[in-house]
Amino acid sequence: MAITKYSDISSYIAAIYERALFVARENNLMTGLVRPFSAQGWMARTLSIRPALTAASVSDGADYSNPTTFGKSTLATLTPGEVIVQVILTDQNVESDPDGARDDAALEMGNAIATKIDTDLVGTFSSFTKDMGPGAGNSATLTDFAAAVAVLRNNKVPAPINAVLHPYHWHDIWVQLGQPAGTYAFLGDMANQAMRDYAVNSMLGVRWFVNANISVDGSDDAISGMFSQGAIGFDSRRAPRLEPERDASLRAWELNMTAGYGYGVIRNTFGVKYTADATEPT
Repeated sequence: MAITKYSDISSYIAAIYERALFVARENNLMTGLVRPFSAQGWMARTLSIRPALTAASVSDGADYSNPTTFGKSTLATLTPGEVIVQVILTDQNVESDPDGARDDAALEMGNAIATKIDTDLVGTFSSFTKDMGPGAGNSATLTDFAAAVAVLRNNKVPAPINAVLHPYHWHDIWVQLGQPAGTYAFLGDMANQAMRDYAVNSMLGVRWFVNANISVDGSDDAISGMFSQGAIGFDSRRAPRLEPERDASLRAWELNMTAGYGYGVIRNTFGVKYTADATEPT
């Protein structure tokens, strides 16, 4: 069991105190881009869908008698689960730390839960059936992303469409935008904005985001995603909750933070994955 003791911070106790620096983490981007649900309890959520209807031509005076069955079928199932992060602080640690160990721990535990949720949601990109990326070992290109937009438009995906890229995929696009070429002439202000701010809010009719919580595999490849809100669901069952527990014999406080939620792809045709090389730029 990992126990945080006084010896773990003793070297930082000095006449001039510097506040602890926390591990940098991305904000929880994805929960604002996917379809939200919430409920009490831990039962699985089954999402259903009705069939699309098609209008037909009919002749004057004809009694049309070919109705479509308008029932329901299962679209997807979101199964909730719990996540937890725990810290144990001894009394000597808490009483000696000038920066407020319990408050610092609570803040970092909240960041850990937020990162877990975001990582789980971007991890759903690999579940999209259609892959519009150039494939493992190949650099991301603006042309491939434009093709991804075309596929989603053809699938009649409702706006807005979001592109969430690994930072190294965005870097490949940024490099392309900075290289003058006749094929990029139409981008104009978009290329200028990217060069100036290293970011764009909208391009190709898509909202663009960068997310460092997208994982890189052992071959230096990553899977980014392009999707509309209805492609992925996030089902909140319990908001992050911090519970302290006293362990008198250990002379310590056990801090537990938990959250409960379900997540997953709910409409596969509303999203595409984008597999490409994610080697660190030189």
